[in-house]
Amino acid sequence: MADRSVKAPGVPLDSILYYMPSFGGNIVIGTLFEVVAIFIFINLILRRDLWGLCLPIGALCQGLGFFLRVPLRNNPGSLGLYIVMDFFVVLSPACYFAFNYIWFGRLVQRIEEHMNFNLNRKHITFLPPKKFGKIFIISDVTTFFIQAAGGGLQASPSSKSLGSVIFLIGIIAQFASYIFFLILSLPFVRSLRGNSFDNYARQRISQLLPVLYFSSFWIIVRCVYRTVELAQGYGGYLSRNEAWLFGLDAAPLLLSIGVYIFAWPSAFVELKTSPYAKSKSVPWEMGSKSVQLQWNENTRLNSTDSEQGFTYPMQQKDQDEKTNFIQ
Repeated sequence: MADRSVKAPGVPLDSILYYMPSFGGNIVIGTLFEVVAIFIFINLILRRDLWGLCLPIGALCQGLGFFLRVPLRNNPGSLGLYIVMDFFVVLSPACYFAFNYIWFGRLVQRIEEHMNFNLNRKHITFLPPKKFGKIFIISDVTTFFIQAAGGGLQASPSSKSLGSVIFLIGIIAQFASYIFFLILSLPFVRSLRGNSFDNYARQRISQLLPVLYFSSFWIIVRCVYRTVELAQGYGGYLSRNEAWLFGLDAAPLLLSIGVYIFAWPSAFVELKTSPYAKSKSVPWEMGSKSVQLQWNENTRLNSTDSEQGFTYPMQQKDQDEKTNFIQ
């Protein structure tokens, strides 16, 4: 139950929140998350990218969380409703972290399978690409459960302070893990400048990376907000004003995932696991074009089309079948 001395005027004494949730605001925010989820589902289905299923599921759950804030207007003291709502709103973003971990790991893996970077080390990132996603997914799941445990304890008046501390630890750990992920991505970004990419491949990858960093920027904004909010303690300034929740939590997250409506990663580079990774002649699909790459004795990969370095699927039926990778 919220402290009576800091609750907004008109808020019932048994209210768990410090304010009366906005009907219109929560309906709008919840609807936006559901709309984004639907469009992302469309991208996912059209590209047959089941590996990205966590993103629309997270958006659907977060939208549901904001919808559940509306019944709290009539049941402000309902502990069960509050716990379910809070879990959906606060924990769903873990799916967005996971999505960025997964698709970047797949991107690095595909490039290492099919291209030569002329580097004196085994991988172009500090972590092997197959482990890149796995390690950070484990981190994401771990911090998810830490936050869930803290959120559960926060719901009880007797353990509210302990729950806030545990939740803060989970948020900070999640934040630190994501920053570490971005740092580890930098060697890959630098590798774009000096290695033997096909020009078209370089262009497509260069267009895709800003999408990751755009999404990441808004994720970081949200993490900073949640960290400060929890550091202030339950009943701090940020937790007593719903506008901050809309402006520094919901809006940044909508931007961080909304970008994937218009820039779905596998529309730039095919991210399904390739069955041709060990072959001498490897088709590597990038967007609507397929680049035919060959491995020669000097371990350099070169394009073999007569003009642009591209092999178009309509020109070679067999190649078209190979480029439709099955995960």
